[in-house]
Amino acid sequence: MNFELGSRTTHTATKLVKRLKDYIGIQPQDTPLKVTTDKLAAYKNALQSVFAGMAYVYLQIVKKRIKMRLVTVKKCFVQGTKDDFQGKTQNTSYIERFNLTLRQRVSYLQRKTLGYCKKKPNFTGVLWINLFDYNYRCHHKSLRLPLMHQGTSKFQKKWKHRTPAMAMDLTQEALTWRFLFVAPILVTH
Repeated sequence: MNFELGSRTTHTATKLVKRLKDYIGIQPQDTPLKVTTDKLAAYKNALQSVFAGMAYVYLQIVKKRIKMRLVTVKKCFVQGTKDDFQGKTQNTSYIERFNLTLRQRVSYLQRKTLGYCKKKPNFTGVLWINLFDYNYRCHHKSLRLPLMHQGTSKFQKKWKHRTPAMAMDLTQEALTWRFLFVAPILVTH
């Protein structure tokens, strides 16, 4: 997961896509990267410039609202086809839900608030701490797995609780705050 603070411009979108490219590294040509965004033209321009020569498929979700009410949702396949986006990858609802969760957790992101941040590094730090908490430390009910039991005791655990990082096999267990504060940090600049 990554983010870029700033207005929704081509410059900001390009910085975000460059960070994502550095994060994912070299993708094999036989498995294209799947990208889904809203219809901001800055994303299309950034993807074309940064991912030139890389295999990727790109879907834009176009929502039309009238008087703050959602009327239609259209899917525009910019690069690739419907077959490239199987299952639940044809929407932006997951990231929209995550943005709402983050906005509820971080007062700097709330609309019409008295809480504001004067320094961008402080804002960035708060966002990274919340991203760690959400993805590595907190269990999510929708990601739990049922446990198979031989007996039927009502005091046995019924679920294996998981974090998003556990679901993606990045960790075997939920990490702790201690891990965050004592883990070595690689300085790249």
